[in-house]
Amino acid sequence: MSSPLALYVLLAAGVAIALVALLHRLEPEYDPSWRMLSEYSLGRYGIVMRVAFLAAGSAVVVLAAALSAAAWPAALALAIVAIGPIGAAFIDTDPITTPRTEMSGRSNVHGALGTIFILGFPVAATLVGLALAGDAAVGPGLAWASLAPWLALAWFLGVNLRAVGSAVAGSPDVRIGWPNRVSMLADVGWVALAAATAVH
Repeated sequence: MSSPLALYVLLAAGVAIALVALLHRLEPEYDPSWRMLSEYSLGRYGIVMRVAFLAAGSAVVVLAAALSAAAWPAALALAIVAIGPIGAAFIDTDPITTPRTEMSGRSNVHGALGTIFILGFPVAATLVGLALAGDAAVGPGLAWASLAPWLALAWFLGVNLRAVGSAVAGSPDVRIGWPNRVSMLADVGWVALAAATAVH
């Protein structure tokens, strides 16, 4: 992976994380303990969340392109899951408090995009890590590091199961916000680590 591409991935990943952190100050009305990251797009500074989605998605795409020769076809899985955050930058969700029967088609599409990334990223990261495990410069480190996205996903899904059967998608009783944020941090953090590790 060339240094300029690695630098872009690192910068884009850093921008995504920094903007999400900033949104906690800019839009405190979205309680981070139970409101999803996507809802920041609905607030006064929605453009900030959109840019964060684009930064995260583009970092994944550039990483996939840079690793395509060394980790094909695993890198293709990374490119596919990047559809999630890139699409979410342009297609808003409904507030998490919206009754399920009143969810818009737009929100359902957003949910599908989120599912692609949230469920697909740990798989893609593991495949890429395993594909690069034989590379002397990388070794098995990336494969082991993919455990972080898996653990974050397990926490997210475990909390999310409490909402099954509820009339609304979310409530203060279902503390899905922090697992959602930790999952994003683990995924984008793995992308940054991959760029730093695979640079030549």
